[in-house]
Amino acid sequence: MIEKILSIKKLCYSSNLNAASLKKKIDGVFDEGTSTLIGKFTSKNEFTVYDKWTIITWYVPNFKRKSAYLYGEIVESENGVSINVTVKPNSILSIFAMLALLIGVVSTIAVGSNLENNQLLFLGLLFITVGILYYLIGMFLTNRLRRNFEHYLDLIS
Repeated sequence: MIEKILSIKKLCYSSNLNAASLKKKIDGVFDEGTSTLIGKFTSKNEFTVYDKWTIITWYVPNFKRKSAYLYGEIVESENGVSINVTVKPNSILSIFAMLALLIGVVSTIAVGSNLENNQLLFLGLLFITVGILYYLIGMFLTNRLRRNFEHYLDLIS
């Protein structure tokens, strides 16, 4: 349930390549300067990929600034090689979306039957709109990263 709310997607791709060839192909995408993807291997079979787009342009220590993140693992089994992937938007987008929706709903409920307070009603509806917009932006950025990853590695979901 929480994964749906935060737009986290878990996917599994199968590959005809062996693990070494697949790892080399993924490394080639990371080294290619023309792709929109940036990434690195964090361990022998695990990697992190993110888009070149950033949400926050200024540097804040220990703060994730990219628009979406993809975490993958190359798994070898008897059936062949597969890539287990988790794609999620920047957590700031999800947190701001939920906070804006919460503030908007509370503000709108606070108006209650007293419709003379149009400013509070307008503010509540504005926060609800901003929350929905942030949520949709997070979904768009997650899908963009996933589609680019599939495109550069010739994967089919």
